[in-house]
Amino acid sequence: MKALVMHKREANSLELRNIPIPQIDKNDVLVEVKAAAICGSDIHFWEGRNAELLNTPVVLGHEFSGIIAKKGKMVEGFAEGDRVVSDNTGYICGHCEYCLTGQYVYCKERRGLGYGMDGGFAEYVKISAEVLNRYAGCLLKIPNNTSFEEASIIEPSCNAYRALFQDAQFLPGATVVIFGPGAIGLFCVQLAAIGGAGRIIVVGTYGDERRLETAEELGADNTVLFDKETEDSILDMNGGDFFDLAIDAAGPPAVTQSALRLVRRGGQIVKIGMDPGQYSDSLEPLVTNAVEMKGHFGYDYTSWKNVLRLLEGGKLDYKKMISNILPLDKWKNGFQNMKEKKAIKVVLSPS
Repeated sequence: MKALVMHKREANSLELRNIPIPQIDKNDVLVEVKAAAICGSDIHFWEGRNAELLNTPVVLGHEFSGIIAKKGKMVEGFAEGDRVVSDNTGYICGHCEYCLTGQYVYCKERRGLGYGMDGGFAEYVKISAEVLNRYAGCLLKIPNNTSFEEASIIEPSCNAYRALFQDAQFLPGATVVIFGPGAIGLFCVQLAAIGGAGRIIVVGTYGDERRLETAEELGADNTVLFDKETEDSILDMNGGDFFDLAIDAAGPPAVTQSALRLVRRGGQIVKIGMDPGQYSDSLEPLVTNAVEMKGHFGYDYTSWKNVLRLLEGGKLDYKKMISNILPLDKWKNGFQNMKEKKAIKVVLSPS
Protein backbone atom coordinates (compact mmCIF):
# COMPACT_ATOMS: atom_id res chain seq x y z
CA MET A 1 0.00 0.00 0.00
CA LYS A 2 1.00 3.64 -0.41
CA ALA A 3 2.08 5.39 2.80
CA LEU A 4 3.77 8.63 3.77
CA VAL A 5 6.72 7.52 5.91
CA MET A 6 9.01 9.59 8.11
CA HIS A 7 12.10 7.37 7.94
CA LYS A 8 14.54 9.48 10.00
CA ARG A 9 14.31 11.98 12.86
CA GLU A 10 15.50 14.85 10.72
CA ALA A 11 14.22 17.39 8.22
CA ASN A 12 13.17 16.29 4.74
CA SER A 13 12.97 12.61 5.72
CA LEU A 14 9.35 12.23 4.70
CA GLU A 15 8.62 10.27 1.55
CA LEU A 16 5.90 8.25 -0.15
CA ARG A 17 6.68 4.54 0.03
CA ASN A 18 5.09 1.20 -0.70
CA ILE A 19 4.79 -0.81 2.52
CA PRO A 20 2.83 -3.96 3.47
CA ILE A 21 -0.82 -3.70 4.50
CA PRO A 22 -1.00 -4.26 8.28
CA GLN A 23 -2.06 -7.75 9.34
CA ILE A 24 -4.71 -8.07 12.02
CA ASP A 25 -5.48 -10.67 14.67
CA LYS A 26 -8.79 -11.70 16.23
CA ASN A 27 -9.00 -8.60 18.47
CA ASP A 28 -7.76 -5.97 15.97
CA VAL A 29 -9.46 -3.72 13.42
CA LEU A 30 -8.17 -2.67 10.00
CA VAL A 31 -9.40 0.72 8.79
CA GLU A 32 -9.32 1.68 5.13
CA VAL A 33 -8.40 5.37 5.26
CA LYS A 34 -10.64 7.60 3.19
CA ALA A 35 -9.38 11.00 4.38
CA ALA A 36 -6.43 12.19 6.47
CA ALA A 37 -5.88 15.84 7.39
CA ILE A 38 -2.53 17.58 7.71
CA CYS A 39 -1.90 19.03 11.17
CA GLY A 40 0.61 21.70 12.15
CA SER A 41 2.57 19.05 14.04
CA ASP A 42 2.98 17.10 10.78
CA ILE A 43 4.57 20.21 9.28
CA HIS A 44 6.93 20.39 12.27
CA PHE A 45 7.97 16.75 11.84
CA TRP A 46 8.59 17.36 8.13
CA GLU A 47 10.85 20.28 9.09
CA GLY A 48 12.70 18.18 11.67
CA ARG A 49 11.10 19.84 14.72
CA ASN A 50 9.93 17.79 17.74
CA ALA A 51 11.64 14.79 16.16
CA GLU A 52 12.16 13.17 19.57
CA LEU A 53 8.44 12.29 19.55
CA LEU A 54 8.80 10.12 16.45
CA ASN A 55 9.27 6.36 16.60
CA THR A 56 10.89 6.16 13.17
CA PRO A 57 10.34 4.79 10.65
CA VAL A 58 6.70 5.73 11.10
CA VAL A 59 3.70 6.57 8.93
CA LEU A 60 2.57 10.10 9.80
CA GLY A 61 -1.03 11.29 10.03
CA HIS A 62 -3.07 11.39 13.25
CA GLU A 63 -6.25 13.05 11.94
CA PHE A 64 -8.05 10.49 9.79
CA SER A 65 -11.31 8.72 9.04
CA GLY A 66 -12.38 5.74 6.97
CA ILE A 67 -14.30 2.50 6.94
CA ILE A 68 -13.67 -0.75 8.76
CA ALA A 69 -12.24 -3.02 6.07
CA LYS A 70 -11.65 -6.02 8.36
CA LYS A 71 -12.31 -6.78 11.99
CA GLY A 72 -11.16 -9.62 14.18
CA LYS A 73 -13.81 -12.13 15.14
CA MET A 74 -13.57 -11.16 18.82
CA VAL A 75 -14.14 -7.42 18.22
CA GLU A 76 -17.53 -6.23 19.47
CA GLY A 77 -19.44 -3.02 18.79
CA PHE A 78 -18.19 -2.59 15.23
CA ALA A 79 -18.96 -4.19 11.87
CA GLU A 80 -17.09 -4.28 8.60
CA GLY A 81 -18.24 -1.31 6.54
CA ASP A 82 -18.77 0.99 9.54
CA ARG A 83 -17.72 4.60 8.93
CA VAL A 84 -15.32 5.55 11.72
CA VAL A 85 -12.95 8.21 13.01
CA SER A 86 -9.94 7.61 15.26
CA ASP A 87 -9.02 9.77 18.24
CA ASN A 88 -5.42 8.77 17.29
CA THR A 89 -4.73 6.78 20.47
CA GLY A 90 -2.62 3.79 19.43
CA TYR A 91 -1.54 2.42 22.81
CA ILE A 92 -2.18 3.07 26.51
CA CYS A 93 -0.99 1.13 29.53
CA GLY A 94 -4.49 0.69 30.98
CA HIS A 95 -3.45 0.68 34.64
CA CYS A 96 -2.02 4.10 35.54
CA GLU A 97 -4.01 6.77 37.38
CA TYR A 98 -4.89 8.52 34.13
CA CYS A 99 -6.12 5.40 32.36
CA LEU A 100 -8.12 4.34 35.41
CA THR A 101 -9.87 7.74 35.53
CA GLY A 102 -10.51 7.96 31.77
CA GLN A 103 -7.84 10.59 31.05
CA TYR A 104 -6.13 8.41 28.48
CA VAL A 105 -4.40 11.26 26.67
CA TYR A 106 -2.25 11.84 29.78
CA CYS A 107 -1.02 8.24 30.08
CA LYS A 108 2.78 8.42 30.20
CA GLU A 109 3.04 5.29 28.07
CA ARG A 110 0.51 6.51 25.49
CA ARG A 111 1.61 6.22 21.88
CA GLY A 112 -0.31 8.17 19.30
CA LEU A 113 -1.04 6.98 15.80
CA GLY A 114 0.91 9.07 13.34
CA TYR A 115 4.05 9.59 15.39
CA GLY A 116 4.43 6.85 18.02
CA MET A 117 2.85 4.21 15.80
CA ASP A 118 1.90 4.05 12.12
CA GLY A 119 -0.88 6.50 11.33
CA GLY A 120 -3.35 7.60 8.70
CA PHE A 121 -1.29 8.92 5.78
CA ALA A 122 -1.69 5.48 4.24
CA GLU A 123 -4.29 3.35 2.51
CA TYR A 124 -4.85 1.26 5.66
CA VAL A 125 -4.18 1.63 9.38
CA LYS A 126 -4.40 -0.94 12.15
CA ILE A 127 -6.23 -0.28 15.42
CA SER A 128 -4.78 -2.85 17.76
CA ALA A 129 -6.38 -4.94 20.49
CA GLU A 130 -3.99 -3.34 22.99
CA VAL A 131 -5.95 -0.10 22.79
CA LEU A 132 -9.40 -1.38 21.76
CA ASN A 133 -9.62 -3.67 24.78
CA ARG A 134 -8.58 -0.88 27.17
CA TYR A 135 -10.30 2.11 25.61
CA ALA A 136 -13.15 1.35 23.23
CA GLY A 137 -13.70 5.10 22.72
CA CYS A 138 -10.50 5.34 20.69
CA LEU A 139 -12.61 4.55 17.61
CA LEU A 140 -15.97 6.24 17.03
CA LYS A 141 -18.69 6.01 14.41
CA ILE A 142 -19.23 8.98 12.09
CA PRO A 143 -22.69 10.61 11.82
CA ASN A 144 -24.49 9.86 8.55
CA ASN A 145 -24.53 13.55 7.59
CA THR A 146 -20.74 13.82 7.79
CA SER A 147 -18.30 13.24 4.92
CA PHE A 148 -15.01 11.44 5.46
CA GLU A 149 -13.19 14.72 4.76
CA GLU A 150 -15.16 16.51 7.46
CA ALA A 151 -14.67 13.61 9.88
CA SER A 152 -10.90 13.76 9.41
CA ILE A 153 -10.81 17.16 11.15
CA ILE A 154 -13.01 16.28 14.13
CA GLU A 155 -9.89 15.88 16.29
CA PRO A 156 -8.92 19.59 16.36
CA SER A 157 -12.54 20.52 17.08
CA CYS A 158 -12.43 18.21 20.12
CA ASN A 159 -9.29 20.02 21.26
CA ALA A 160 -11.16 23.31 20.97
CA TYR A 161 -14.21 21.92 22.79
CA ARG A 162 -12.15 20.80 25.76
CA ALA A 163 -10.20 24.07 25.91
CA LEU A 164 -13.30 26.25 25.87
CA PHE A 165 -15.93 24.30 27.78
CA GLN A 166 -14.07 21.80 29.94
CA ASP A 167 -10.89 23.71 30.78
CA ALA A 168 -12.27 27.26 30.88
CA GLN A 169 -15.88 26.31 31.78
CA PHE A 170 -16.99 29.02 29.38
CA LEU A 171 -20.31 30.71 30.26
CA PRO A 172 -22.92 32.29 27.96
CA GLY A 173 -22.36 36.03 27.74
CA ALA A 174 -18.63 35.81 28.48
CA THR A 175 -16.24 37.74 26.26
CA VAL A 176 -13.29 35.99 24.64
CA VAL A 177 -10.21 37.00 22.68
CA ILE A 178 -8.72 34.20 20.59
CA PHE A 179 -5.10 34.38 19.42
CA GLY A 180 -4.29 32.30 16.35
CA PRO A 181 -6.80 31.66 13.54
CA GLY A 182 -5.56 28.16 12.76
CA ALA A 183 -7.86 25.16 12.88
CA ILE A 184 -8.16 24.97 16.68
CA GLY A 185 -8.57 28.74 17.00
CA LEU A 186 -11.30 28.77 14.36
CA PHE A 187 -13.09 25.89 16.03
CA CYS A 188 -12.91 27.89 19.27
CA VAL A 189 -14.69 30.70 17.39
CA GLN A 190 -17.49 28.39 16.32
CA LEU A 191 -17.90 26.83 19.74
CA ALA A 192 -17.82 30.19 21.53
CA ALA A 193 -20.59 31.38 19.20
CA ILE A 194 -22.61 28.23 19.91
CA GLY A 195 -22.00 28.79 23.63
CA GLY A 196 -23.50 32.28 23.50
CA ALA A 197 -20.36 34.41 23.80
CA GLY A 198 -20.97 38.08 24.54
CA ARG A 199 -18.19 39.04 22.14
CA ILE A 200 -15.56 37.15 20.15
CA ILE A 201 -12.37 38.87 18.95
CA VAL A 202 -9.81 36.92 16.89
CA VAL A 203 -6.19 38.05 16.62
CA GLY A 204 -3.86 36.93 13.85
CA THR A 205 -0.52 37.91 12.35
CA TYR A 206 0.42 39.07 8.88
CA GLY A 207 -0.37 36.27 6.46
CA ASP A 208 -3.53 35.35 8.37
CA GLU A 209 -5.79 37.75 6.47
CA ARG A 210 -7.81 35.02 4.71
CA ARG A 211 -8.13 33.03 7.91
CA LEU A 212 -9.40 36.10 9.72
CA GLU A 213 -12.07 36.51 7.06
CA THR A 214 -13.09 32.91 7.76
CA ALA A 215 -13.19 33.70 11.49
CA GLU A 216 -15.77 36.42 10.82
CA GLU A 217 -17.78 34.02 8.64
CA LEU A 218 -17.79 31.55 11.53
CA GLY A 219 -18.99 33.97 14.19
CA ALA A 220 -16.21 36.36 15.25
CA ASP A 221 -17.47 39.88 15.97
CA ASN A 222 -14.13 41.48 15.07
CA THR A 223 -10.68 40.45 13.87
CA VAL A 224 -7.32 42.19 14.08
CA LEU A 225 -3.71 41.70 13.02
CA PHE A 226 -1.48 41.37 16.08
CA ASP A 227 0.80 44.18 17.11
CA LYS A 228 1.55 45.34 20.64
CA GLU A 229 0.22 48.80 19.78
CA THR A 230 -3.18 47.36 18.86
CA GLU A 231 -4.09 46.17 22.37
CA ASP A 232 -6.00 49.37 23.09
CA SER A 233 -7.95 48.96 19.88
CA ILE A 234 -8.73 45.33 20.81
CA LEU A 235 -10.15 46.56 24.11
CA ASP A 236 -12.13 49.21 22.23
CA MET A 237 -13.70 46.40 20.20
CA ASN A 238 -14.86 44.96 23.52
CA GLY A 239 -16.47 48.20 24.59
CA GLY A 240 -13.36 49.24 26.51
CA ASP A 241 -13.68 46.29 28.88
CA PHE A 242 -11.10 43.63 29.64
CA PHE A 243 -11.94 40.11 28.48
CA ASP A 244 -13.26 37.27 30.60
CA LEU A 245 -11.19 34.72 28.71
CA ALA A 246 -8.16 34.62 26.40
CA ILE A 247 -7.48 31.54 24.28
CA ASP A 248 -3.86 31.24 23.15
CA ALA A 249 -4.01 29.02 20.08
CA ALA A 250 -0.82 30.59 18.71
CA GLY A 251 2.02 29.92 21.16
CA PRO A 252 4.70 32.64 21.13
CA PRO A 253 5.59 34.20 24.51
CA ALA A 254 4.45 37.61 23.22
CA VAL A 255 0.92 36.22 22.99
CA THR A 256 0.96 35.21 26.66
CA GLN A 257 2.06 38.71 27.63
CA SER A 258 -0.64 40.29 25.49
CA ALA A 259 -3.26 37.96 26.94
CA LEU A 260 -2.23 39.00 30.45
CA ARG A 261 -2.79 42.64 29.48
CA LEU A 262 -6.19 41.96 27.92
CA VAL A 263 -7.96 39.74 30.47
CA ARG A 264 -9.77 41.19 33.46
CA ARG A 265 -8.78 40.65 37.08
CA GLY A 266 -9.88 37.15 37.99
CA GLY A 267 -10.10 36.27 34.30
CA GLN A 268 -8.75 33.20 32.55
CA ILE A 269 -6.11 32.29 29.98
CA VAL A 270 -6.12 28.86 28.35
CA LYS A 271 -2.85 28.13 26.56
CA ILE A 272 -3.10 25.67 23.67
CA GLY A 273 -0.30 26.79 21.35
CA MET A 274 3.28 25.72 21.96
CA ASP A 275 6.43 27.66 21.11
CA PRO A 276 10.09 27.18 22.07
CA GLY A 277 10.64 30.91 22.61
CA GLN A 278 11.88 32.36 25.89
CA TYR A 279 9.76 34.49 28.24
CA SER A 280 11.60 37.78 28.68
CA ASP A 281 8.76 39.66 30.40
CA SER A 282 7.49 39.12 33.90
CA LEU A 283 4.50 36.91 34.64
CA GLU A 284 3.79 39.01 37.73
CA PRO A 285 0.36 40.16 36.38
CA LEU A 286 -0.70 36.52 36.74
CA VAL A 287 -0.42 37.09 40.51
CA THR A 288 -1.37 40.74 40.90
CA ASN A 289 -4.50 40.34 38.77
CA ALA A 290 -5.34 36.87 40.11
CA VAL A 291 -5.56 35.53 36.55
CA GLU A 292 -6.11 31.80 36.17
CA MET A 293 -3.82 30.36 33.50
CA LYS A 294 -4.33 26.77 32.40
CA GLY A 295 -2.28 24.67 30.03
CA HIS A 296 -4.40 22.67 27.60
CA PHE A 297 -3.57 19.35 25.99
CA GLY A 298 -5.85 17.02 24.06
CA TYR A 299 -9.38 15.89 24.86
CA ASP A 300 -11.31 13.05 26.43
CA TYR A 301 -14.31 10.89 25.59
CA THR A 302 -16.70 13.64 26.71
CA SER A 303 -15.12 16.03 24.21
CA TRP A 304 -15.57 13.55 21.36
CA LYS A 305 -19.09 12.49 22.34
CA ASN A 306 -20.39 16.05 22.55
CA VAL A 307 -18.65 17.27 19.39
CA LEU A 308 -20.13 14.34 17.46
CA ARG A 309 -23.57 15.37 18.73
CA LEU A 310 -23.01 18.95 17.59
CA LEU A 311 -21.80 17.69 14.23
CA GLU A 312 -24.81 15.42 13.81
CA GLY A 313 -27.08 18.35 14.65
CA GLY A 314 -25.46 20.49 11.95
CA LYS A 315 -24.21 23.04 14.49
CA LEU A 316 -20.55 23.04 13.41
CA ASP A 317 -19.28 24.09 9.99
CA TYR A 318 -16.42 21.88 8.84
CA LYS A 319 -16.68 22.73 5.16
CA LYS A 320 -15.27 26.24 5.61
CA MET A 321 -12.30 24.71 7.41
CA ILE A 322 -11.18 22.52 4.49
CA SER A 323 -9.20 24.47 1.90
CA ASN A 324 -7.98 21.62 -0.31
CA ILE A 325 -8.50 17.90 -0.85
CA LEU A 326 -5.52 16.25 -2.55
CA PRO A 327 -4.44 12.71 -3.45
CA LEU A 328 -1.74 11.28 -1.20
CA ASP A 329 0.94 11.61 -3.87
CA LYS A 330 0.40 15.40 -3.87
CA TRP A 331 1.31 15.60 -0.19
CA LYS A 332 4.15 18.08 -0.73
CA ASN A 333 1.73 20.61 -2.21
CA GLY A 334 -0.53 20.19 0.81
CA PHE A 335 2.29 20.52 3.33
CA GLN A 336 3.64 23.63 1.58
CA ASN A 337 0.20 25.27 1.44
CA MET A 338 -0.26 24.67 5.15
CA LYS A 339 3.22 25.98 5.97
CA GLU A 340 2.63 29.16 3.96
CA LYS A 341 -0.84 29.71 5.52
CA LYS A 342 -2.49 29.36 2.12
CA ALA A 343 -4.84 26.81 3.62
CA ILE A 344 -6.64 26.25 6.91
CA LYS A 345 -6.76 22.47 6.58
CA VAL A 346 -5.59 20.29 3.72
CA VAL A 347 -7.05 16.80 3.54
CA LEU A 348 -5.22 13.96 1.80
CA SER A 349 -7.09 11.11 0.14
CA PRO A 350 -5.02 7.89 0.20
CA SER A 351 -7.49 6.03 -1.99
